[in-house]
Amino acid sequence: MTEAEFLALPEQKPYLEYVDGVVLQKPMPDDDHGFLVAELVGRLWLYAKEHGGRTGPEIRAAFPANFRLPDASYFAAGRPSANGAPPTLAIEVRSTGQTRAELRAKCRFFRAHGVDVCWLVDKTAREVEVFEAEGERTLGTSESLTSSVLPGFRLPLSDLFAVIEPQP
Repeated sequence: MTEAEFLALPEQKPYLEYVDGVVLQKPMPDDDHGFLVAELVGRLWLYAKEHGGRTGPEIRAAFPANFRLPDASYFAAGRPSANGAPPTLAIEVRSTGQTRAELRAKCRFFRAHGVDVCWLVDKTAREVEVFEAEGERTLGTSESLTSSVLPGFRLPLSDLFAVIEPQP
């Protein structure tokens, strides 16, 4: 399928991505996936209100021969955030049926094509893998998410994963 044919498709859910001429349907997210994305977008929205920038879920990013939809994106102040511009930060939350290997490859693709930082959130392992210029690292629940592209941002992973703990 051509890029033009892909872009002419009607919107559907789960959303579609276009990867090297192939249309792929994103996995149907479960509740925990949605709660984690909502928490991350909410925290980034508060950050953007104070520091500038834009954030949101499922914003299409255009890359050579690819249209991808990170689960959440943040665009730093002054950075284009329309017409498929790559975000400053892309976030992927692992859904049931997705492997960490395939999402690591997606994060590395993002990094190679203009995304400054990618976070891979694994709700089962309660870990976040960080992909940035300084390298790749894995954070556990006793650590906090920070980034050089988000000066002053700090999210303890214990707080992030608390949104998917069973409620009384």
